[in-house]
Amino acid sequence: MAFSFDYLDELDQLLLAQGDDCMLLTQLDGFLTGVIVSPDLIVPSQWLKTIWAGDDGEGTPTFADAGGMQHFIDLVMHRYHEILASLAQPGTFEPVLEIDTRTDETLWEMWIEGFGQAMDISPAGWLRVLADDDAGCRAAIEGIRTLRAFADGTRKLTRAEEDRWDTEAPDLIPIWVEMLHQWRLENDPHRPYSIKRQKIGRNDPCPCGSGRKYKKCCGLN
Repeated sequence: MAFSFDYLDELDQLLLAQGDDCMLLTQLDGFLTGVIVSPDLIVPSQWLKTIWAGDDGEGTPTFADAGGMQHFIDLVMHRYHEILASLAQPGTFEPVLEIDTRTDETLWEMWIEGFGQAMDISPAGWLRVLADDDAGCRAAIEGIRTLRAFADGTRKLTRAEEDRWDTEAPDLIPIWVEMLHQWRLENDPHRPYSIKRQKIGRNDPCPCGSGRKYKKCCGLN
C-alpha cells in the first residue's frame, strides 16, 4: 500500500484522537526505531498494544470500526518499514523530532521515551550488547539511558550538562541508532528484513492487547 509523504501528518492526527494513553508521533517513532534495532526480534503481536497502553498498561484503542484500526496499523507499519529502509542506507536515518516553535529548539525527550519503552520489552538483549566488546555500542546504550533518565527526571543534571545534552542529543541519536542497527545486523544476520502487512483476522487476538478475539473486542463495530 502506497502512502504520500504527508502520511505522518495523518498518523499524528490519528494518534492524538486516541486520547491521553496513546503515544504521540515522535514517541511512536522512537518506539518503532527501538523495536527495529533491538538485539532480540520483537514481533508486532508483542509491541502493537504498547502504542495505546499508557503508563498503567490499561489503555485501549477507540476506532469507529475495523477499517479504521486496520488503516491505523497500516500507517504504523509503513513508518516501520520506512525506518528500516533508511537504516539500510547509512547516513540517511532521521528521527521524527518535534521543534519548539517558540525557541526553535529540537525536542528529543519524547522520542527517547519511546525508544526506552521498546528497550523495556526485551531488556536481556540490550545486556548482551553491554557485555560485548564494542565500546561504541556500549556508549550508545549508556547515552540513551542517560537521556531517558534526564527526560523522566530520575537523574538530575547540572545546568551545563542539560545545555550540552540539549545541543548534542539531536545529532547523537541518529549516530547511536545506526551503530546499534549495525551491531544487530552483525549478530543476527538472518532476522527477516521486513514484516508482512498486519491484516487483522476476525479470529486473531485483538491488537489492543485485551486477550480476546478481535471479533469479540474492537472488531465488534
